[in-house]
Amino acid sequence: MKALLVVLAAAALLRLAPAVRQELWADELFSLAVATGHSLEHPADAAVPALGDFVEPPQAVAPDVFRRYLEHDEPPAGAGRVVRAVLLSDTSPPLYYLMLAGWTRLFGTSDLALHLSSVFWALATMPLLWLVGRRVAGPRVALLACILFALAPVGIYYAVEARMYALLWFLSTLTAWLTFRLHDRGGTGMLSLWCLVAAAGFLTHYFYVFVLAACVLWLVLRPGRCPRIAVVAAVVMTAALVFPWYRLLPDSLARWRVTGHWLDGLPVPADLLKAPIKLGWGLVSGHGQWRPPGWTDKAAAVLVLLAGLALLRRGRRAVLERGRELVWLWVLAACIGPVVFDLLRGTFTSLINRYALAGFPAAMLLVALALSALRPRVAAGALALLVVLWTPGLFTVVGSRHHTGEAYSESARAVGRWSRPGDLVLVHSIPSGVLGVARYLEADVPIAAWVGQLGRRRVPEDIEALVAGHPRVAFVRVHDVGEPAPEEEWLRAHASLLGERRIGSASVAYFGLTPVRR
Repeated sequence: MKALLVVLAAAALLRLAPAVRQELWADELFSLAVATGHSLEHPADAAVPALGDFVEPPQAVAPDVFRRYLEHDEPPAGAGRVVRAVLLSDTSPPLYYLMLAGWTRLFGTSDLALHLSSVFWALATMPLLWLVGRRVAGPRVALLACILFALAPVGIYYAVEARMYALLWFLSTLTAWLTFRLHDRGGTGMLSLWCLVAAAGFLTHYFYVFVLAACVLWLVLRPGRCPRIAVVAAVVMTAALVFPWYRLLPDSLARWRVTGHWLDGLPVPADLLKAPIKLGWGLVSGHGQWRPPGWTDKAAAVLVLLAGLALLRRGRRAVLERGRELVWLWVLAACIGPVVFDLLRGTFTSLINRYALAGFPAAMLLVALALSALRPRVAAGALALLVVLWTPGLFTVVGSRHHTGEAYSESARAVGRWSRPGDLVLVHSIPSGVLGVARYLEADVPIAAWVGQLGRRRVPEDIEALVAGHPRVAFVRVHDVGEPAPEEEWLRAHASLLGERRIGSASVAYFGLTPVRR
């Protein structure tokens, strides 16, 4: 246990640096808005300002007008309003947002507070991972799995992100541990707890279903002291617990949203066939979406493959004994599930690594199991080499200020330094992008939002009205989800370009205005 505490402490320190340093990106800003009871992604005609819904002001307003969407109201919004915001804005279940609402009421709505909520769930996963690892392979493999979980770039990257993935790890690992407890001991109390945790998983992320499917299949194949009829009853009970939300799912998925169609488009068959392998490697990779792949990632893949071959050489029992089938099923379900979802929904989730994240704890267990098949000294050397090969990714994740390249704070600071009294900041983005610029803008300069998807702005009349009376305009374009920017074209045609620059994924252009001819 002392070794586990040391690993936990190291994991906490590694996650604290990016939690302090990194600023919020669009999805995290969205999390905060919904958790404080504010809907962002609804149609313009559906907005109810009294309930905190985002509204695109007709004129430029002070940054504080937009910042209020990222703060708790007085009094704070209740659970009902948070759930309403989820229904209007998101295609995910509400539990993460409800828990984040409680967290931010206790600890505030700062960037650090949001990041620490995910760090908490990631660290809480590690003792459960140790328990599962000890159950399937003993304390040595359990500790190895925790070390890998603590050091993997994927584990640090998503442990800091203010989204539901760290909570999904916790609930997935807890479900696996309770599944083993049901097999080993049975009991009505344990079965009831299993149902409650399964319901919580279903209400956190829809792709949790793949983890639960793996656990149910294993219990049906290996019931132990949990009769199969009890497994069926538990599934029915879980379905009854989540039915109040899931009966709303068809209507929720059918609602129009600002970014509702960004996943549309089924991958070609070749990509679908390769997707499970790519998703599986994405759980162990050292580059992920934060840096381009290089020779270190290829070397890490070879190292993991060689360790896996050493495990296979030990025979079927070494691969599948003591309930290890469940760990394999867990990873396979997490990596194949998005492909099935895409085939049913016509989307491309199988091309995006994070949609297999429910399998990350199990992937760390399998890598630990493979390393344990080597001789002790060779295993220690292989672990050290794997960490060295992960180092470029670790430096990028831990040292980065911007989680995905969406440099809202840097863009806001650049605009703030440039602006003078009377100037205008015009932000072309989705609502959360507008809020991101406003959140970090320290200068007392008015902001105008241009959310093309809402369909409320027209050129030339609206752009002329927005810039009227302002000698200069700073135009910021970030996270527009491919929406055209006719207002930028108008500015380039009718104003003097004073300068422009690229800041991360954002573009900032500065214009001087001349009287508009009508």
